[in-house]
Order: sequence, then C-alpha cells, then structure tokens
Amino acid sequence: MILSVISPAYNEEKYIAAAIDSFLQQQYDHFELEILIVDGRSTDKTREIILQYAAVYPQVRLIDNPLRTTPNAFNEGLKAAKGEYVAILGAHSIYAPDYLQTCFNELRRTASAGCSGKVITKAASENTHALLCEWVMDNAFAVSSLSFRIMKEGFVHSVNFPVFKKQVLLDIGGYNTQLVRNQDNDLNQRILDAGHTLYCTWKTVCFYRPPANLKKLFRYAYRNGYWNAFSFKVHARSMRIHHIIPFLFTSGIIVLGILAATEYFYIHSAWLFQLLFILLGVYFTAALAATMFSFFNKADIRKMMLPFIFFLFHFIYGWGTVCGFFKKDKS
Repeated sequence: MILSVISPAYNEEKYIAAAIDSFLQQQYDHFELEILIVDGRSTDKTREIILQYAAVYPQVRLIDNPLRTTPNAFNEGLKAAKGEYVAILGAHSIYAPDYLQTCFNELRRTASAGCSGKVITKAASENTHALLCEWVMDNAFAVSSLSFRIMKEGFVHSVNFPVFKKQVLLDIGGYNTQLVRNQDNDLNQRILDAGHTLYCTWKTVCFYRPPANLKKLFRYAYRNGYWNAFSFKVHARSMRIHHIIPFLFTSGIIVLGILAATEYFYIHSAWLFQLLFILLGVYFTAALAATMFSFFNKADIRKMMLPFIFFLFHFIYGWGTVCGFFKKDKS
C-alpha cells in the first residue's frame, strides 16, 4: 500500500528543504511513502533543491505544473500519484514525525474520506511583526473558531493538510481549477455532498507558518477576501458565515460613514455619527477582550497592538470581498 504526499511549490527555496525533510522524517509502518513536489516552474533554486533530494531519495519526485496554480498542482499530483491514499501538504508547514501515520490510522478508524491533524500556528521568527501575525492567525476573534487553525477534534466541515482516500477525490472530479484560492473549501464541501465524512484528530500536529510580516498579513487578508466573492459565485455552499462577516463589517462601516456624513452636512445632525462611534466602540471592546484573553496563553506587552491590527485585518479582508463582488472576472 502506498501513500503519496502531494505538495505544491513555486519559488520556495527558503522553505522547500525543510518541508521535504519533514516529509522524509515521517515514521510509518502501514504503507510505503511517495513524495511528489509539484513545482510551478520556479525561477529561483526550488527545482534545483528538489532534484538534489530526488537524486538521493528515490521516493522524492519532481512533478511539473505548467499552469502554476495551486488547484492545478493538486490535480497534476493526483494524476501522478501511485498511492491509494494521498496527503495534501503545504510547503510552509512542518509536520510531526507521526503525522501521516496518525492521520492514516484515524481516517481508517473513523471510515472518513479525509483526516487532518491539529494545526498549531507558529511564526518562523521571534521578531515583533512575525509574532503579531502569529497572534492574529491563532486568535478566534480574528479568524473565527471555524478556521482550520483553531478547529476542534472530531467530525468537521473541512480538513487542511489532510490524508485522503484518492479514489474519493477522483470520483468528485478533483480540485476546481477555477478557484486559485478556496479550492480546499470547495473540495471539502463536494466530498460532504457526496455522502462522505471528514475528521480532525488532535493525536498529531503540524506547525503552520503565518505571513512573516504585517504587510504580507494584510495582503493575505485582501486576497482571501477577494477570492471569497468568487467562491460564493462558483459554489456558495462551500462558504461559511465567518467568510462573509468581514464583508458585512466593512460594508457597514463604509455605508454608515457615507450616510453619517450626508446627514451631518445636509440635515446638521450627528445621530448616525454617534451610532457609528458606538458600533466601533463595541468592536474595539470585543477586540480588547480578545487581546486580554490571549494573555492567558502568553503575556507580552506587544499584544496591546492587536486590537488595531484586528481592525485592519477585518476591514481589509472585507474590502477584498467588496472588490471581488464588483469585479466580473478573477483578474
């Protein structure tokens, strides 16, 4: 029995060696391991590093991804995979040595189509920007309790970094190549719609690297929000309430701000401005409470910046969705 790791890569020379080492260090005894790195024709040293590993470890293979998109990388990996089971793993995460074996065991025990482990968000460095990104991405107020980074153990609506039964993915047509992002949400929902289950186990963990600085964090927020709009158009059932809340938040602030300014200049009343300030006061009170609660995990004075970063993260995320809804194409 073979389990095939499928990992997409593009210009990942800083991370790809650590990811492959993480795959090679897996401890298993119920299957053979195949490692497929699906590269989108990187222009840095990524392909060279992969080929160096392939020359030493025969289980490592370089697969070409000429279209360069993530869903196409997964589909190319599925075509090339020899295994009955596949693990869809990211190059920016590090996996516990028992990750694949544990997910495989739990998948079979629960008769699920896919199983993932607990995701622990861990910054790659200890500088302030990196830690702020870690604290945002690991906070339920910022990313919701339904996020894969905070997901509880048990049967779930989606799995990230999972082991799948390959035939299930083939039966539903693989990944939707229309979705450069959110292709995992779409796939997970189609698996559920086909009558299968998905499971998250906390018996093993992987370490997810968040964006390295605030600029990248806000870019991540905008792009995810932007693609949420297209996901709603392509497959609305794959989206959850937490995907739309930032859109409502941002739209509400913008609309209320415009109405308040109009009321003030034409009616000489500040009632809507007062309402806007009350709503923002409620938001920042909740953000401050979430920040204070995070001190129980780790006390750090730098966390006092989090309420303002939460606001920017949510507003930019929502603005991305606004832009996505108003654009007819995905460019």
